[in-house]
Amino acid sequence: MTKEELLQFTSLEDILTAGTLTPLFQPIVSLKNQEIYGYEALIRGPSDSVLHSPINLFDAASRHGRLAELDLLCREIAITRFGELRLNAKLFINTIPSALLQPDYPHGLTEKFLQKSGIPAKQVVIELTEQYPIDDYVLMRKATQHYREMGFSIAIDDLGAGYSGLRTWSELKPDYVKLDRHFMQNIHEDQQKKQFVQSMIDIAQSSNCRVIGEGVEVREEYLVAQSMDMHFAQGYYFGRPTPNPKRELPPELFAKRQPRNKIHSGVPRSDSLVGSLLTQLTPVRIYHDVNQVGERFQNAVKLAALPVLHENDTIAGMVWRDEFMTLYASRYGRDLHGRKPIHLFMDNRPIIAETNLPLKTLSQQITSQEPSQQHSIFIISEQGYYRGIGNLMDLLRQITDLQLTIARHANPLSGLPGNVPLNEHIQQAIREKHHATVCYFDLDNFKPYNDTYGYNKGDKVITKTAKILSQFIDYEIDFLGHVGGDDFIVIFDSQDWRHRCEMMLEAFALLYSELYSDTHLQQGGIQAFDRHGEQVFYPLLSLSIGAVTISDFDYLIDETDLAEHATKAKSKAKKIPGNSLYQLKLSDCQLLAEMS
Repeated sequence: MTKEELLQFTSLEDILTAGTLTPLFQPIVSLKNQEIYGYEALIRGPSDSVLHSPINLFDAASRHGRLAELDLLCREIAITRFGELRLNAKLFINTIPSALLQPDYPHGLTEKFLQKSGIPAKQVVIELTEQYPIDDYVLMRKATQHYREMGFSIAIDDLGAGYSGLRTWSELKPDYVKLDRHFMQNIHEDQQKKQFVQSMIDIAQSSNCRVIGEGVEVREEYLVAQSMDMHFAQGYYFGRPTPNPKRELPPELFAKRQPRNKIHSGVPRSDSLVGSLLTQLTPVRIYHDVNQVGERFQNAVKLAALPVLHENDTIAGMVWRDEFMTLYASRYGRDLHGRKPIHLFMDNRPIIAETNLPLKTLSQQITSQEPSQQHSIFIISEQGYYRGIGNLMDLLRQITDLQLTIARHANPLSGLPGNVPLNEHIQQAIREKHHATVCYFDLDNFKPYNDTYGYNKGDKVITKTAKILSQFIDYEIDFLGHVGGDDFIVIFDSQDWRHRCEMMLEAFALLYSELYSDTHLQQGGIQAFDRHGEQVFYPLLSLSIGAVTISDFDYLIDETDLAEHATKAKSKAKKIPGNSLYQLKLSDCQLLAEMS
């Protein structure tokens, strides 16, 4: 043992003997209610000690086998002080999962600490730090279930900083997840961080879990958190850890929460549907007996479940390994039930998802179940017939990956998908010979408007146009994208696409009163300089739509061919005064070919 290690060991012994730890409390703020929701208890060692830092303190305890003892002491001191302060809020207490799982960990003391301090268990949240690995999820689930039965809530701390965040989330089903401070720092300057955090919020909302953003230090970070409908935030912006924390926060810290005005892009990509999660697994039939199923499980130790089918390949239910092996493992169970058909022992209400179901819908379906009914495996079907199985971890991972991919290719102004996802959808429509109509939208006279009214007003025109287009598409089958600038594309599978375009044009015309001054409205346009520096009169903004129905042009090979035709259609539309729609005909292309 080095001199430094000996000093740390001696300091640790003194701390554990005398209980010389100081609890600090940092507020956790409800962004919706704009008030303090709870406090996280943080521990510091003696100020003159080499173990003043909590990192050094817990590292020393871990090295010397005193982690469980230190964990309990921290808990007792935090609860006692919180009771003395009489804070009417949630108390978040950190604990290390490995300490809870130690054989000599004395359970039940936390309840005694609370009773002595007059704090009900429902006021307390146990935070499991993600910075240490969880090796035994079965034991960890039992430990957290023990706390839940006593009335405590469970949180995962530092999500994204540690070993296996998504798995820990899916296995333990916490009431709260705390995002590591890395994701909140400078989030106002990092679109990828925004999208990652948004994906976590979306998953949380579908799993009845609440998100706490840690490390919010400046107002810009707070404003982003608020705009994303994050539930709670914590950080120096609201208050530093202190022995005597604030009970109220000044109103000027908060900004009025604006409702989110999400623009829908429409039909999801093929890799955002349940079919992308498909894993092949040979099922069993309702007439197979218990012994046959038992052999399958014994021969495949990692097999978590087996789907059960009727003779016509429709789904009857699911056999879960844990429940089945409890029955089958005993000699008595095998002798009594071995020759009985498996349908007597299956779960006849498993989650079944069609291949064309959006991943987000499936996530909501799974997490809306009672905790006792939730499993990590679900069945995938196609038109009611069995196709295979899917895994909850793959679902969570793919939702996160999709959110990040969308962020990379989204237009920063409208938030709509950009060129890459648009091209993917167009390729798919051409490849599958869809009777789809691709409409190219372009704003006429936009540049002089932008020059006259300024970029803020110009951006407003683009976002309002995006919102109008979004309102009149069918989210189930159509797809809306923002090519860039003032150009949009809609891939219509809706047969009434022409009627939808006409409603878009009518809605766009209603914007004039809020976009123009009375003078310009009376004039019917604006005077502005053209590219040669000469004053020209430009009519009011208008929306031109060039339409191409793919099945009318069977020689189209790829998105480049289609883009060329859509541009021709748009050019025809722009020659029509005012808001206009033009559908390209085969004869238009033949005429152009003859002229060239």
